[in-house]
Amino acid sequence: MGADLRSVKAQTPAGATTDGWAAGVGALPTFFIVGAAKAGTTSLHYYLDQHPEVQMSVNKEPDFFSGPENGIPYLGQRVERLDEYEQLFDPAFAVRGEASVSYTTHPRRAGVPERIKELVPKGKFIYVVRDPIERTLSQYQQRVAIGGERRSLREVLGDLSDPYSVCICRSLYATQLDLYLRQFPQESVLVVDQADLLADRQSTLREIFGFLQVDDTVDSSQFDIEILKSSERRVYPLGLARFVRNTVRPHSRWMPRSVRQALRVSMERALLRPLQTVELDEELRCRLQDLYAGEVGRLRALTGKTFSSWSV
Repeated sequence: MGADLRSVKAQTPAGATTDGWAAGVGALPTFFIVGAAKAGTTSLHYYLDQHPEVQMSVNKEPDFFSGPENGIPYLGQRVERLDEYEQLFDPAFAVRGEASVSYTTHPRRAGVPERIKELVPKGKFIYVVRDPIERTLSQYQQRVAIGGERRSLREVLGDLSDPYSVCICRSLYATQLDLYLRQFPQESVLVVDQADLLADRQSTLREIFGFLQVDDTVDSSQFDIEILKSSERRVYPLGLARFVRNTVRPHSRWMPRSVRQALRVSMERALLRPLQTVELDEELRCRLQDLYAGEVGRLRALTGKTFSSWSV
């Protein structure tokens, strides 16, 4: 079967469909990358799509199971209809996935695991996490870069008590993981430290491939690519990010991702100012360490992993 699927991928341009797929025969995903935002999910989505036995949705973040906005708008264009969602997945592949980081943003997006269980009761989940303080800073910097945020980090975080804060709730990994473990068996969830994906990519990908029950010996030069690196961030004028997301990106998906990435970086370097690194003062760092300490302790207990490089 692996050889047949290799042939299908080799003969199908990026973003295109096979005949049966194009004719309206859709499917549901068999696994999900559920987060965390700013922890390397875009790169992992790309690496998995290089595997000949794995099909990833062209739309990386369809957000289908996140539910309605409930007053909190989506950054992208959510796929709302089941038939449109099923068209993202090719039934010729036994292993199919997507990567919507909104799936681990409780309470901003509540009820996600329950909705997934209703349609994909045997789904598998990959949860990529990173040092929660570094993730919080990265989230803030993304808001500055493409969200028009002009307040200071201290102003955005406030007293750290807002459960809906996008900078905070996405770093509460144990809380998010608990919600999935209430609906799915623990062996259906793989927690991956982004530090491992960066430091020992091949070994970490081998673990992920094994979890998905596909050939874990697959290697590719494309695994050396790191997508959306923080060092390449630029500050977008108001409205530009939405234009790119809703107009440019949907019409450029036929291009190979590496080409799109190179063009984007070149244009941003030429036209946009670099994003300044945010400085975290010691008092705020200590407050964040206190906030996340219990969460990280519970995550270590749930996963048996040490996360030894983390600052918490």
